[in-house]
Amino acid sequence: MYFDKEKVLKAREVILKLANGEDPINKEQISSDSFLIDPQMIRYFFFIAEVLESVSRQRNKNLPVPTGLTITFEEKEKVFFPEGKIGVNIFSSCINDVLDLNRSKKLSGTVLNKHLKTLGILSEENTRDGKTRTIINEKSAEFGFEAQEKEYNSVTYEQVMINDKGKKYLLENLEDIMNVET
Repeated sequence: MYFDKEKVLKAREVILKLANGEDPINKEQISSDSFLIDPQMIRYFFFIAEVLESVSRQRNKNLPVPTGLTITFEEKEKVFFPEGKIGVNIFSSCINDVLDLNRSKKLSGTVLNKHLKTLGILSEENTRDGKTRTIINEKSAEFGFEAQEKEYNSVTYEQVMINDKGKKYLLENLEDIMNVET
């Protein structure tokens, strides 16, 4: 059977409309006497939507395993970032949401940080416990990266954050960044 990701995503969209009480054809609310708005049916619709989401993320087993990141212009146009500053892992997750995993490897925040360090956009420092962590440097702001103070388990630290300028820069230059030898 041929795997058509677009059809799977369209089917998921239709199921979600039904789950939310909307007729997917005429976009009107489904009649209150319809079996389609029975709570058990709604739970089934949401379950089916989850399954379809999972299926859409699986790759076609007949294709070779992708070795690098490949993102099309059309996929880039579908990327949605949350408002405000985000971390590298959230950025990567937003990219992974639109990638065709039959053609592309997933983006990892760790790997993206490694490439950004190679380019000199971010830096690295050694911590007291012998580990390393990613930090901003004098070039970071130029590319849309800044540090934000965070707290975890009563320990204060600085997290590298990507502002709107950084989101745009990364999205526009992602392939070039990921092709830099580390």
